[in-house]
Amino acid sequence: MVSFKEIQFNKKEAVYPQLVSYVKKQILIGSVENNEELPSRRELALSLAINPNTVQKAYKILEDEGIIRTISNVKSVICVNEEIKETIQKEYIQKHLKGFIDECKSVHLSFQEVVSLLSEYW
Repeated sequence: MVSFKEIQFNKKEAVYPQLVSYVKKQILIGSVENNEELPSRRELALSLAINPNTVQKAYKILEDEGIIRTISNVKSVICVNEEIKETIQKEYIQKHLKGFIDECKSVHLSFQEVVSLLSEYW
């Protein structure tokens, strides 16, 4: 079963997108497998002390994106394949790397300076 023990909420952001991002990151790093069960909406809400509607909203987004599948009266499961992993990876890069690059450009760092800094801290 997918574990949410490590999730830490950012109080500046709504909870449901953080749940969505958490599941996607777990897929990206290989912590969850295809057909792995997710906690029920009620179980997850109780364990995280959040509103069940918040969990429902997150699960709905994941369903709409084809990342989870829910059959009536049965737990939701992860539906991961290479195409979904690739989409999540592109989304992750877009969100995190593009912001970093834009920041580097805004302080007039050259490509070579950025590569040098990355090599130093990698």
